[in-house]
Amino acid sequence: MDFQTFLDFFAQYGYLFILVICYCEYLNLPGFPAGLIMPGIGVLAGQSDLNLMGALLLSVVSGTLASLTIYGICRYGGAPILHKLFGKSPGFQKFVKQCHEKIQHGGNRALFVCRLIPVLRTIVSIPAGLLKIPVRDYTIWSAAGIACWNTALIVFGYWGGGTIVGLFGAA
Repeated sequence: MDFQTFLDFFAQYGYLFILVICYCEYLNLPGFPAGLIMPGIGVLAGQSDLNLMGALLLSVVSGTLASLTIYGICRYGGAPILHKLFGKSPGFQKFVKQCHEKIQHGGNRALFVCRLIPVLRTIVSIPAGLLKIPVRDYTIWSAAGIACWNTALIVFGYWGGGTIVGLFGAA
């Protein structure tokens, strides 16, 4: 997805687009990089009638719901579903193992910290589900980490909107 396509979708669908695109991004689907999506939401919020706080809130709600989806699959389906969904990719297995170790060692605070580390932030739902972290704790700590990550990137896009649009050549 290129930047202009992203701008066109956002202009047409606004808040609904934020919900859908953030949900897909937190499901870790290919083609939905947070480094483009989140600042893009900030840029578009700054250049449209959309409210920045509304955009931030929707991004956090959507990210939390997507994270709960992966968490639930792993909590109730476990390792067999993981192998069917993701195969036996050595890189993926390495990241899952890192998250697993961090959560076992640091508990809920580690879950929060993992939400702030690129790549680990979307994969952390897998070991959290496998470890059966209580849903309430998982949701609170995940939402807090998601809020920090999304706020940083969206506000960056909001404040630097003109520069970002100029760099990508979008009108």
